[in-house]
Amino acid sequence: MIDEFEGKIIAEKYRIESILRDSDLGVLYRGWHVMMDKPVTVKILAPALAVDKRFVERFLAEAKTLSQAANQNILNVTDFGTDTRGVSYTVYEAADGETVTSLVERDDQLSISQALNIAKQAASGIASAHSKNLRHGALTPEKIFLATSGENESVKVLDFGIQPVGWNSNTDIEYLSPEQYADTNKGDARSDIYSLGVIIYKMLAGVVPFAGKTTNELKLKHDSEPPAPLSSFRSDLPPDLEPMILSAIAIDPEKRYQSMRAFAEDLELVSGGISVPQKAAAAPTRNIWQTAFIALIGISLLAGALIYATSIKKTDPTVQLQADVGSLPVQPIGPATGAQEESLAKLPAMTDAEIMAVQSSNSALPMDSLPGGDGYNAWANGGAPPIGAPPAQYIPPGGQYYTVDPNGSQFMPQDGGVILVPVPANTSTAVKPSPTPKTQTANTTVQPTPAPVTTPKPLATPPKTDKPLTGQPNKDKGASVEKPAKNSKPKTQ
Repeated sequence: MIDEFEGKIIAEKYRIESILRDSDLGVLYRGWHVMMDKPVTVKILAPALAVDKRFVERFLAEAKTLSQAANQNILNVTDFGTDTRGVSYTVYEAADGETVTSLVERDDQLSISQALNIAKQAASGIASAHSKNLRHGALTPEKIFLATSGENESVKVLDFGIQPVGWNSNTDIEYLSPEQYADTNKGDARSDIYSLGVIIYKMLAGVVPFAGKTTNELKLKHDSEPPAPLSSFRSDLPPDLEPMILSAIAIDPEKRYQSMRAFAEDLELVSGGISVPQKAAAAPTRNIWQTAFIALIGISLLAGALIYATSIKKTDPTVQLQADVGSLPVQPIGPATGAQEESLAKLPAMTDAEIMAVQSSNSALPMDSLPGGDGYNAWANGGAPPIGAPPAQYIPPGGQYYTVDPNGSQFMPQDGGVILVPVPANTSTAVKPSPTPKTQTANTTVQPTPAPVTTPKPLATPPKTDKPLTGQPNKDKGASVEKPAKNSKPKTQ
């Protein structure tokens, strides 16, 4: 297709020779200054847009502002205007070479030195434009031009200015900052920082950090996943470079570099092999990998501090724990001997009828039926009490008995009967000997309700009684007497 401007002269002095590349507002041509006889670059506003006065004004305003922001890394403006035929044009210095787009398509990943050289020159040129309140607004690899002049290669940034209303190129939206998705005219200088960060990522990795065909698809990826670490694409990165790029492409503008000048200075330091100082301008990114790394460092430092504090403050229990005054050491409990359980196991087997018969006759199980016992002491004929048990206290057989009125004591059964209570002999009491206790005759009626079986308990002291004992004390220890029940007479043979 033949271009309508090729071979023609505009403004009576610029001859259009060939197309260099397309631009947002028109086409960039290689040209020749016929009066000065030197090469130039000419951009002509597209005829479809030239009919709208608004675009003509924007086109010329961009050229005027850019002519005041002269910089070696910007394709500087030398002339601009509208000729007699209504063709609006901007004349730039001569440029011949290739764009970053064609460079990446050919080499895939650029070397660290070449990528940093392009990035720092582009940042320097854009920072100069920002100082004149001119932002690019739609920076892409296609708008960074590598101009060659002999053996020298210099970077030139193209197409500064306001973008046309409704501009939305599917091939370029991946370089737009998120705040520009709804309207490319929105945003500020930090939007250009985001775009340059994505271009650097593309030069180093060969891909963009967030890929998508629509702004909605890009928004979803921004919210759901972090960009892949550059270290996963290559291992020759300077240590400070990746954090810088992640800061530049932060989704939140407040977390990016706040000025292109600061970004350009850090790129210059990294390209010279100098560590980048921590600056407030380079706000941290929301990247999940950086957040996890910082959290891991924090946990490691905290663990180290706790270990150190514990190691220098050792506790010696033998020194710091003091015994209470007047306290005694805890004595261990004697081990179980099993003697009691063995005695119970050796008891003779008795039927229920035999047990009832014993209870009916008011007699108790003989103590001497227990293994080793003599009726009073279970350990009399062998064996020994378990360790820790009190010494056996018992009353030897023989002595006096007395009968306690069952109605006169709350501890006696109320249905009659006699309970034998062994008492120690009291040699100091002057009493007369009592006659031999009488036993019940065969005709004695057995009470209908049997008396409960009780086992005599050894007493340390004789029980107190209201009446004096009768009879003389027996010389044998453990003498006892039998006290007649109330309202009853002792029986005689």
